[in-house]
Amino acid sequence: MTHSYSRRQQLPRTIAWLVVGLGLAYQGQPPQPALAQGSKPVVHVFLQLDAKSSAVEKTLQQHLPELGIVVFGRFRDFEEGLSNGHPDAVLSITPVLEQRGKTALLQGQRGGRSAEPYVLASVNQPLNGSLAGKTIGVVDLLGRDGTQTFLNGLLKTTDIKIKRVAKIEDLLPLLEFSAADGIVLPSSMLGRLLERTRLVIKTKQLPGGPVGLPAVAVLNPSVRELVVRSFRDLDVPTKRLLGIDSWSVQ
Repeated sequence: MTHSYSRRQQLPRTIAWLVVGLGLAYQGQPPQPALAQGSKPVVHVFLQLDAKSSAVEKTLQQHLPELGIVVFGRFRDFEEGLSNGHPDAVLSITPVLEQRGKTALLQGQRGGRSAEPYVLASVNQPLNGSLAGKTIGVVDLLGRDGTQTFLNGLLKTTDIKIKRVAKIEDLLPLLEFSAADGIVLPSSMLGRLLERTRLVIKTKQLPGGPVGLPAVAVLNPSVRELVVRSFRDLDVPTKRLLGIDSWSVQ
């Protein structure tokens, strides 16, 4: 009887140690990716758009059902996403792709052109003549040094101070509160800017333009055909949201 009772005591202990051992063995293995075979190709989007990032992301998700869309509203978030997210494709303007050493596979076009001029906007009178010592506002598209170089190229000068903002809607307050002498933005954004202020805005086209329109670079060759087909099949309103009316395969 004593021997039988001892065995009954040992059995739960044996099972317990077996469970613990299996748990430790499982923890020692690297986690397996979820849906590794069935996950959608991921596209990271970073554009200057007159719409909230969440709204753009929702629209693109609806119209690109075979792709996973992540829209970034700020450069630092986009940069972090590229480093940690390893997307299969990127949608942005040409200078952003070029900074990353990426080549556009799909080039957006508007009115048959693949680039648009940028303008320098100021209050009451255009900023003619030397810009030495002037403070110019611009959306942060390329980080501190990259944006400075980008703006220097557009303005054809290096003797300026820049004030970077996170989003296109942050530019107008720079003029309203005299935080900048002028702001640089795509010509396509000028109409909305004028609608939102009572200031008398004067502009001049920048000599260093034009700048490439939104384009798609494919980082994962295995999803090339899917990405091209998906973006080329976008409806007219969604293309217009992105600031284009057609795509050209490069």
